[in-house]
Amino acid sequence: MSKLPLLALAVLFSLSSCRKVYDFIHDHPDAHDSLCRVTNINSSDAYNVPIVTDISYNSKGNPITMFVHVPGYPPSVGFIAAVNRWFKYDKYDRLLYSFINFPPGVGGPPADPNIRYGLGFHKYAYPRPNFITDSLIFYPSDTSYPPIYDSATGTSITGYTLDARGRISRVWNLSRNPHQPPQLIQEMVYDANGNLPLPDSSLSYDDKVNPYRTNKIWQFVFNDYSRNNMVKIDYFYFTQYNTFGLPLNLRNLQNYPYYHYLFGLDNTAADITFTYACAAPKGPIDY
Repeated sequence: MSKLPLLALAVLFSLSSCRKVYDFIHDHPDAHDSLCRVTNINSSDAYNVPIVTDISYNSKGNPITMFVHVPGYPPSVGFIAAVNRWFKYDKYDRLLYSFINFPPGVGGPPADPNIRYGLGFHKYAYPRPNFITDSLIFYPSDTSYPPIYDSATGTSITGYTLDARGRISRVWNLSRNPHQPPQLIQEMVYDANGNLPLPDSSLSYDDKVNPYRTNKIWQFVFNDYSRNNMVKIDYFYFTQYNTFGLPLNLRNLQNYPYYHYLFGLDNTAADITFTYACAAPKGPIDY
């Protein structure tokens, strides 16, 4: 056998062990920083009750549910701060619908009469490249699916312009009257490190991986494409990270003046903690 076929065979075997990584990066270009998925988030609800958010994914690696529950109780038992989410996709794996359910505290503390409960229904459309519309309809006091359409209220249409890197760069308010021009309501400018401007001088960014970057759906739904994690500058709180550079805990920054609600969860604890499914070179567990 000539040296050339032997060399080609050696190269083939050396590349085969990397094939899974290459396939994963090709199919999930948004997740190139980390071969992990967020599977659980731990926080506390409005009554300081520890709660867990369980996240499930489809075969393509995109999230399909976020169920909030109290440890020891099934996910169907809702509590005041529980916000359950569902995600559905079209045949091109684009986000088509998302449902946000605000349960009225079944099985937990009595429902607060000052808090509105209901179901938020988002429908996404892709009218042209690099532009996405989000039509929101809110159904108050209706936690069932399909919702009671006669109770619809609070409708709005938002438009998102994406830059060359697929990040949201402009946010528009779109009128339901097609003759009215869109109104620019926010321009998102990223710094040289790929992060959004900080809301306060007491905050900074670390040099690790933002958990939203594990999936493009998190980045889009929560409007956060920053590369790194927002942290408070002090010497009293320390963030730990896994071997992939993802935070295992992040300080709670959702109170005034920050209003930084991680993964859209209302949290009364000092921090929020994360559990991931990671594996290399295959990618996330069960991939």
